[in-house]
Amino acid sequence: MQSCLRSRTSIVRQNATAVPLLRNGPITRIRQKRTLWAWSLISLLSIAIGLLPNADPVRSFMLGLCWPGAGFLHWAGTDSATQGLALLYALGAAAAFALALLLWFATGNVLLLPVVWVGTALLAGNAALLGLDDRSAAIWETVDTTLPGLLACIAGIAVWRVDRWRAPPPPKPTDRQPRHAPADRDDEIPLDQLRQLRLLLDRALQPVEEFNGFEWRDQFQTAAVRYQINFISYALSMAQRNFAPAGTAYLAEAQRRLLLKQGDPRIWRYWAIENAWGNLRRDRDPVLRDNIMYSGFVAAQMAYAGLNEDLRLFNPQGEWKRYGLTEMTALLADQYRGASYGLLPCEPNWIYPLCNMITGSAVLACDRRMGRNEWRSIAQGFRKSLTQEFAGPDGGYVAFRSALTGFGPSRVGGTVMQALPCLFLNSLFPDLASAQWDHVRSDLAKQDWGRAFWPIDVGNYGLSRASSYAASAAAAVEMGDSETAQALLDRLEAECPAKTIDGVTHRERASLWAHALEMVACLGCEGGLRHIVNDPTPPANSGPHLADVAYGDVLIARANRPDRSTLKLILHPAADRCRTIIEVSGLRPERHYRTGLNDTAFVKSDSNGDASIPVTLSGRTALHIVPVL
Repeated sequence: MQSCLRSRTSIVRQNATAVPLLRNGPITRIRQKRTLWAWSLISLLSIAIGLLPNADPVRSFMLGLCWPGAGFLHWAGTDSATQGLALLYALGAAAAFALALLLWFATGNVLLLPVVWVGTALLAGNAALLGLDDRSAAIWETVDTTLPGLLACIAGIAVWRVDRWRAPPPPKPTDRQPRHAPADRDDEIPLDQLRQLRLLLDRALQPVEEFNGFEWRDQFQTAAVRYQINFISYALSMAQRNFAPAGTAYLAEAQRRLLLKQGDPRIWRYWAIENAWGNLRRDRDPVLRDNIMYSGFVAAQMAYAGLNEDLRLFNPQGEWKRYGLTEMTALLADQYRGASYGLLPCEPNWIYPLCNMITGSAVLACDRRMGRNEWRSIAQGFRKSLTQEFAGPDGGYVAFRSALTGFGPSRVGGTVMQALPCLFLNSLFPDLASAQWDHVRSDLAKQDWGRAFWPIDVGNYGLSRASSYAASAAAAVEMGDSETAQALLDRLEAECPAKTIDGVTHRERASLWAHALEMVACLGCEGGLRHIVNDPTPPANSGPHLADVAYGDVLIARANRPDRSTLKLILHPAADRCRTIIEVSGLRPERHYRTGLNDTAFVKSDSNGDASIPVTLSGRTALHIVPVL
């Protein structure tokens, strides 16, 4: 771990000092009760229809509305063959409903679930088509009244419980504030981490239209290529901010190409489908409305990297307009101001606190860079929604919540779903992030880590804990918990050992997303991302800086300015040895500079303040470019 990591003075703080998280805010209660009352009324109506004579088709239809597939049980008579067929249809309908529920969550398809539910109920009402016409002395007849009655009772009890789970008054902010990362670092990227970083740079610096080395699984969930692009960019932003604030060269070019990749139709066209079946809209623009898994993440990509406002996200085919960072974050802030839940959907009708934290950090980072106040106008509602509407019953945050029904699982995804939010929340509300990290530490102290971290890499759906370890380590570093961070990285190495081939280090069982988050952990420091968001540094080209160097020849371990007129560089050869030329800009015109390579090495800048320095690299090489007095 890097030297700036510091262990926290308290490993686990108790609830007396932590900011308490709340349960079931007013909006959540209203939507949960609305869903439960609808279910209860359907069940009661089913009981009423069941009392009518000669109402078998309608009765079976209503029973199917009470519970997916239950309508087929209405026709299960005394004949064993008929019973078996009815049970088979019931199980098939329940399985189809479960699949539709999964697809609703995975792809935002809001149409499929009611189609399957109502469709199987209608099918149950037409038993003759399925060979279910034996109602003589049906042993399942009691299902017609007992099941709806039971469901109505369950719904009523659930409504009562929802009303009891009211949120207490919002907590007062604590006085604890994390220490910021230093504005400029004195250390350098170790060679082994430079080799790991090359895995990300190799993918970022290929031609914009190429995606060699990216993992194509699906474009709807966590393995989507857009997330790989996002987090590679976040890792490179951390590397540049902490180790190369006076270096553009291939780091800036990598960020530019990564942004342009986001405009590739293969990356964003999922939205045309998802918007149609999730929001019932035909708009193909992925930025315009309620799609922060694209717009918010890309805005953060632009803001963290400090990309110039004239570099705009656009689609080369012109299927939707161009967006600059200021325009995009203003649009996002306007959506937040009109959001009934306080947070925005990450995909149609599903709200993820983590996605909103990333998006909120993008809005805040843009404000800090551009002197705007969009975040101030939404911060209070954002915080209120987090602490009231998305708090889990056992502490922490729910992973996601349905905007339609108000329901969401309290524990899913393991510890990483509680840990990773701290990485971004620390930029917005440090006190909430500190309390959340206390919750994570307390949770880890109570259970075996092998069970706490699920053995699924969400970056490629492979069977490993690589993404869980890497993402949680990145959050631990941000929160200054070096002990936990190192333990997680040690586990990552033990379970997914690194291999170096041709100077590039990778982990065979780890996703590209996991590799990127590992780099965030390795190159970060306490409050590192918070520093990127809240304290933008001057552009790298605002003084002497490393303007260009051949990526295939040279790896940048450090590029910083001790003062306004000097430049320090530490370089490594990409291979064993090379002779190359580095381009330095931002110097005083027509001045001589020492290079630090040896006592007699000088270079003179041209009329534009540029200089070319020939360098032979056979290992770690330090340059100290200082003007000659």
